[in-house]
Amino acid sequence: MVVGECVDVWTTPAGSPLGFQWRSGRYRMTELPMRFFTRRPWWAEQDRVNKGIGAQVLETEVWRLTATRRGRSAERVFELTHDDSQWRLARILG
Repeated sequence: MVVGECVDVWTTPAGSPLGFQWRSGRYRMTELPMRFFTRRPWWAEQDRVNKGIGAQVLETEVWRLTATRRGRSAERVFELTHDDSQWRLARILG
């Protein structure tokens, strides 16, 4: 399920997520998160990317994590994206 909403995220000092709050629920991780990068749909955001401005324009940091909602036992897999200013819950995978 695609979400695309801003979330509050708690991180380690190194920047790895520990948990997050989405809507009325607090979620805590049950496994170590996996970090990877994916290409942004820059063509949907702007007409063109200027030559030489860097890979950060084309790449998005993604964290895939398994978490449970506080007070519930079912685990779900979430993908959070992070840029310089905010965290977003991009997708719920399971």
